[in-house]
Amino acid sequence: MTQLTNFATRRRGGENTKMMSRLANRKSKGFTLIEMLIVIVVIAILALIVIPRLLGAGRKAKEATLKGDLHQLRNAIQQFEADCGDYPAAIADLQTAPAAGSAGGTGIAIDTAGWQGPYLRTPDGNLPVDPFTTLADWTYDAATGDVHSSSTLTAINGENYSDW
Repeated sequence: MTQLTNFATRRRGGENTKMMSRLANRKSKGFTLIEMLIVIVVIAILALIVIPRLLGAGRKAKEATLKGDLHQLRNAIQQFEADCGDYPAAIADLQTAPAAGSAGGTGIAIDTAGWQGPYLRTPDGNLPVDPFTTLADWTYDAATGDVHSSSTLTAINGENYSDW
């Protein structure tokens, strides 16, 4: 009987050793389908969280640029009006000295001696470019000195850029 027991123990031990070596070999070959699916699902969830935030960042940057450009234009128009006694007839007048005897936006003669410009300086010497139209095509009312974007798009908050 001891021989039978020894034989059975050796046989079971041998099988266990073989089974363990098979499992070790199987694990070293690669990932299982379940493991791959879990990784793909985790990556997809992260992409769903990150991608919308990245796409909105470009638009937010353009909106910030538009707000800054409008602020800069409005300040320049106010400075021109304070120095010359009237709004400029055109936005381009912020960069060049008015001719003697020229009229402003409301028809009042401009005080050329009071002109202390240029009131608007950009690196290329032109007007700032609207980030949404990619042109310097601002909507300007010379009678009131009011300037707006000429874009027909809607902002993230629901307002039209042309109302800013």
